[in-house]
Amino acid sequence: MLETIRNEFPICMQKFPIMGGVEEKALIYFDHGASTHPPRRVIDAHCTFVEKYYSNIHRGNHNLSMIATDMFDKVEEVIMNFIKGDQETNTAILTTNTTCALDLAAYVMSNIEGITLTTLMEHHSNYLPHVKYGEVEIIGLNPDGTLNMEDLKDKLDRLPVKLVAVTGASNVTGFMPDIPEIARLTHDAGARILIDGAQLLAHHSIDVLPDEDPGHIDFFAAAGHKAYAPFGSAFLFGPRILFDSIEPYIPGGGTVQFVTPRMNIWAKSPDRHQGGTPNIPGAIAMGESLKFLKEVGLDKIREHEKFLYKYMLDGLQAINGVSVYGPKDPDRCIGVITFNITDIPNELVAAILNYEAAIATRNGCFCAHPYIQSLLDIEEPEECWNKFNSGENLFLMGAVRATIGIYNNKDEIDELLRMVRVIRDQKWKGDYDLKAASMCQPIRFTLKKGGAGTATCLPKMGNGKREMGKGKCETGKGEKPVKPGATCG
Repeated sequence: MLETIRNEFPICMQKFPIMGGVEEKALIYFDHGASTHPPRRVIDAHCTFVEKYYSNIHRGNHNLSMIATDMFDKVEEVIMNFIKGDQETNTAILTTNTTCALDLAAYVMSNIEGITLTTLMEHHSNYLPHVKYGEVEIIGLNPDGTLNMEDLKDKLDRLPVKLVAVTGASNVTGFMPDIPEIARLTHDAGARILIDGAQLLAHHSIDVLPDEDPGHIDFFAAAGHKAYAPFGSAFLFGPRILFDSIEPYIPGGGTVQFVTPRMNIWAKSPDRHQGGTPNIPGAIAMGESLKFLKEVGLDKIREHEKFLYKYMLDGLQAINGVSVYGPKDPDRCIGVITFNITDIPNELVAAILNYEAAIATRNGCFCAHPYIQSLLDIEEPEECWNKFNSGENLFLMGAVRATIGIYNNKDEIDELLRMVRVIRDQKWKGDYDLKAASMCQPIRFTLKKGGAGTATCLPKMGNGKREMGKGKCETGKGEKPVKPGATCG
């Protein structure tokens, strides 16, 4: 079964040169938390539309436009079927990414009195939009990085809450809060609940439940590029009555029924909030990816990834000098593991994994700075803020993240564990100096060749080979070389 699935993904054939290797090495991809790769059938669906049916939608009476419209409009039905939503009272607004979907949710709730509760574990995209539109309070965490339910209950009792915005699964630790219980508590307090489902969509079955159910999810946001579809298409599920109670998110073409120089009649949702020409092939591909996941079976995917999660977790915890963050319960987490190796900066670990083993991970703060500050016990984030605000270039503490997907296997985890031991023992092959680093951005390293000078070592786009430049790396203000055994903070 697994081999059959792997054969569906062209990316599984990708290889890269590795340092000291004679032959290119097959890519080991543990960065599904950032983006997932589309299987062949999703790629084919995308290409077929572009090749055969490429046309704008909703306003054409020719064959291409009518076919394109039908294909596009069916995506909403696929989404609603995937999350078990009721199309009579709810709809799915198509957006460009989860960030846009979450911002839309915050906008829709902006004309309702009250404050928004969010949590310390959120991705920035489920925090910053709510700050933009109104008052926000933060729900605290337990020492193990899980949500403090008592703090949630207290704030729901004391504060005039209109919305609780919480992740379905953390992009840092994989922790899944008890969404049905949070929804019940939220509704008992007369508020609505918004789930950031970006990390959850492709890894766990989702049921938003009927509107009258106390555990019903009011808003659910997610993106195709984290569910084996191409970039550029996402959705926000939510109640039609709320979507239709506010003016269009971006007024313009497609958002109206009738316009005069002095007045207009807005369209009903979802069109009301889908201004302009949408990413039609992206939406169609996202619909195909959801059908693919449903056919494979979310429960089967969950069991496979849970097994790999436990295997990777046990392996990392058995290595002296490795710290794994957050809760460590396979039943409460999706396949996201974040770790550090004692005295080895996360930037260096990720670079060695890449250049010496073709293992793709992510490192840094994962666009979740408050959560990382809590997990790594950084006591003075305000001091860092003051330094940043004054223009000082800082290295922030972070971690390495390995995220598991549908086509990963046990052998790939064994190779990751082997390389972690190599790095822990400081037996890597290259001599790396950190030139510049920034959260959520690529890093540039220099590779010293035999102690004679330096050369810039970056992947060269298109042919899989390294681009080797000449010249010595000059560090700028606030930057410092990273040597084996150094700390980064």
